[in-house]
Amino acid sequence: MANHRKPRLAIMGEFSSGKSTLCNVLLGSRPLLEKVTATQLPPVWLSYGAGDAYVQRLDGEREPLDVADLGSVSLDGTEHVRIYLKSEMLKYCDLIDMPGISDPSMAPEVWERMAHLADGVLWCTHATQAWRQSEAGVWATFPEELRAHSMLLVTRFDKIISEADRLRVLKRVATETRGLFAEFFPISLTQAMAAGDDQQKWVASGGYAFTNALYDLVNRLADSDATLTDEEQVQDGDEPVSAGESSLVSTHFDRLRLVKTGQTVPLGERVMPRRVATTGARQPRPDAARPVALGGNVVPFAERTSAPPQDGGGAAGPASPLTQSKG
Repeated sequence: MANHRKPRLAIMGEFSSGKSTLCNVLLGSRPLLEKVTATQLPPVWLSYGAGDAYVQRLDGEREPLDVADLGSVSLDGTEHVRIYLKSEMLKYCDLIDMPGISDPSMAPEVWERMAHLADGVLWCTHATQAWRQSEAGVWATFPEELRAHSMLLVTRFDKIISEADRLRVLKRVATETRGLFAEFFPISLTQAMAAGDDQQKWVASGGYAFTNALYDLVNRLADSDATLTDEEQVQDGDEPVSAGESSLVSTHFDRLRLVKTGQTVPLGERVMPRRVATTGARQPRPDAARPVALGGNVVPFAERTSAPPQDGGGAAGPASPLTQSKG
């Protein structure tokens, strides 16, 4: 039996950059996450399961936590809050929701002391003021090896109406973040959240292209060696866990998992994963789902929203917007 630790992805960005909405899109849950992503909270570590929530103190002690009282958790002496949810997405990876880096009432140490636990980062930046100097300054303090496992989301992209303005933003972000992230994607998280069963809306929101790339990232991290704690071990042959709340992202992940392992599933049919599949060498995404390389023409946002083929495979999809140069 092989042991595997699920990857941990930190969700970061400035205040009001879309981090809480991203959590909602990933997990498909609203009521709890509205509390989880409230302001003035320490980092919140989300894992799959039915375990009891707790507060991890800086002195090493753990205190039980009633999630209904989450808003009462004090920043003083707290490293992080650990919450277990039965969300399908958390079968693939843990999420660490970080406080906004620009909150003037919160010392940066609150999130800095948790940053080393992240295997990758999903950084949210508001499209209308994308990639501010304050963001660049904070990201520059992170280790370079994290860049290959991190993605930048240009959120609220629907707020930019003009296609010319959209292209201008994407070109500027591409230039200013070259080599800083593996890839970046324009996305409307609210549209992705509201897409429901409408595949065209899901694609048009940017959610489809982002999820393809996120699936590759999670599998790439899952295939890497990791030191395990007892509570994080997942063994081959484990019995399937009970069904949890799904999201469009987790449903998309389930389908991609089957496609990448040579199986097919009819559109609309749900598949219950046990863990991230580790199938040896990574298979590249289909050409149609591959990001457009920097240095060429930037593909207009409207032209990247063609729906994926409506067949049993479901692997191919629209090109994601831009990928960062690895050099």
